[in-house]
Amino acid sequence: MKVGIYDVYDGVEMPHQKIYEKILTYNHIPFSHLNIRDEDFWEKLRNVDILMYKWPNNDKQHLLSDVLRPLFDSLKIKFFPDTPTSWHYDDKVKQYFLSLNHDMNPVPSNIFFHKEKALEFIDSAYYPLVVKLRKGAGSANVMLVKNKQQAVRYVKKAFSRKGISPLYFGSVKQLFKTMDSNMIETAVFYLKVIKRRLENRDMAYWERQKNYVYFQKFLPGNEYDTRVTTVGRRVHAFRRFVRKNDFRASGGEEWDINPDKIDRNLLRKALCYSLRMGFQSMAYDFIYDEQGEPRLIELSYLYGQPGYPDFMNGYWDEDLNWIEGRFWPQHLELVDVLGIPDLKCPEIEVPRKWMKNRII
Repeated sequence: MKVGIYDVYDGVEMPHQKIYEKILTYNHIPFSHLNIRDEDFWEKLRNVDILMYKWPNNDKQHLLSDVLRPLFDSLKIKFFPDTPTSWHYDDKVKQYFLSLNHDMNPVPSNIFFHKEKALEFIDSAYYPLVVKLRKGAGSANVMLVKNKQQAVRYVKKAFSRKGISPLYFGSVKQLFKTMDSNMIETAVFYLKVIKRRLENRDMAYWERQKNYVYFQKFLPGNEYDTRVTTVGRRVHAFRRFVRKNDFRASGGEEWDINPDKIDRNLLRKALCYSLRMGFQSMAYDFIYDEQGEPRLIELSYLYGQPGYPDFMNGYWDEDLNWIEGRFWPQHLELVDVLGIPDLKCPEIEVPRKWMKNRII
């Protein structure tokens, strides 16, 4: 058996790739790196039995994935994440319609592809409303509109010739409103964004968006969301607290990994969704509505990174029995994809720079 690891960043090795390599090396399983830019890509592809093709929210990789994933399917190549798991990745419009039509109880939303219909809606809408772009992670490209006037301006901009730049969501006013003690870190981030734009470099989810609007109902009173992650029939969860002076939890800096604080109903829902939909792995973000009912915000096959709480302290099996220990999602992914239940996992050191968030 030979495993292929797709090089999504053109030679810049990502943390998840390093972990795959460590596990495969430890178990004496041969592997090779593949990238479509290489002249021998198609030859290498024919020589692997399984391809780990974990691609990020990067505009170029989204384009490539739209080409490569159907091709992998047509060639009967086994790959992770497979098409059912990933076709909706980093596209909140796709995710909403998927979750709505498969009884996943998403937060009520209204998505419009015609300006006139959007303006009709906001004329009688209840405010504030959450507006989102299709792309974005860590609460990027998400903000509140507080009244009809703001909503009208947003709709007109979304259906204008230029559309909306994601930097619209990071205006100076919004930036200082939502910042806390990380002012320097946030400022550095935006300086890097400007630098990448000046260099005309590829940027993750920074392309302009137009000809649609996504309005989501604002559900107040949620002090945290619950991130529930499944890999096969295993499930893990932790709570992410809302950032200071903000309504968003994703991308924040405080987590609670205590399994006793997790709503077991959310675990059952996530497992049910993943098994029913055939997802190899999936992360779900839940909050509660006014009646205390769980509502799904978003879902994503790609979540966290080494050093994040996913499976850090254990997981529940499908019968919700808690299994204590330090588990790596990448190891569990390989166990399932390779079909090797006793695949061994070596000791993996987490670099300090990946452990900056506060776990309570």
